[in-house]
Amino acid sequence: MHVSNNVSAGTAFAARHRHDRTMIAAAVLAVWMAIVTGFGLDLVQRAHDGHLSFPAIVHLHALAYGAWLLLLAVQVGLARTRRVAMHRRLGLAALLLLPLMLVLGPAAAISQVVTNPYMPDRWIAWLSVQFTNVSASVPLLAAGLLMRRDAAAHKRLMLMGTIAVTEPGFSRIWEPALVALWGEGYLPFYFSTYVGTLLLMLALGVYDLATRRRLHRAYAMAALWIVANEALATWLFHQPSWLRGMKAMTGHGG
Repeated sequence: MHVSNNVSAGTAFAARHRHDRTMIAAAVLAVWMAIVTGFGLDLVQRAHDGHLSFPAIVHLHALAYGAWLLLLAVQVGLARTRRVAMHRRLGLAALLLLPLMLVLGPAAAISQVVTNPYMPDRWIAWLSVQFTNVSASVPLLAAGLLMRRDAAAHKRLMLMGTIAVTEPGFSRIWEPALVALWGEGYLPFYFSTYVGTLLLMLALGVYDLATRRRLHRAYAMAALWIVANEALATWLFHQPSWLRGMKAMTGHGG
């Protein structure tokens, strides 16, 4: 029996579909919109309040994560125009950016708490979200880089790893309104914090089901990893011992 180059025998996942490029571009655009809108609103509010100043570590964090989003967009453009060799060479920039993201994400979050002597308990406990955003994202991006010879797995891991760090953008758009609507507690916290990332993840899964009638294994494992990190962040946020530990670490324990 003849089997096409894109599909192996049995129920194997089709490596390519004619709508893949549109799906990937749409996912990257959604990520950019979430980040630009969320942080744009935050900067406008900070400027209005006269608090538009940040330590150097925050600027470095913004440069590293902004560079990642720019690299992702450029890589998608190169793939769409079939400049594969340049795509592969430029992708090596991830070897520099991923370690920087791993370090600068938590460092910037800690610095914002340390430098504010009036930081409310909620935002000190929120370090659970900021830390696990990084622990969810960077391993998936690293795995995607290692699996770059498997196109289907590579694309999904890079998208899912990037989706995992969209929470800060989405939260700045609607998290206070959702908390006011749904109240406090584990489930309200989880959904008000992560509804944006969940919707993006589900959209990618629905796309694969619609085009392949199955989920790619890399997507399924990535989704489980992201949800596990989000569940951990939610649980830690509600633990008094976590708050005490974060206060001690950031100088708010007195």
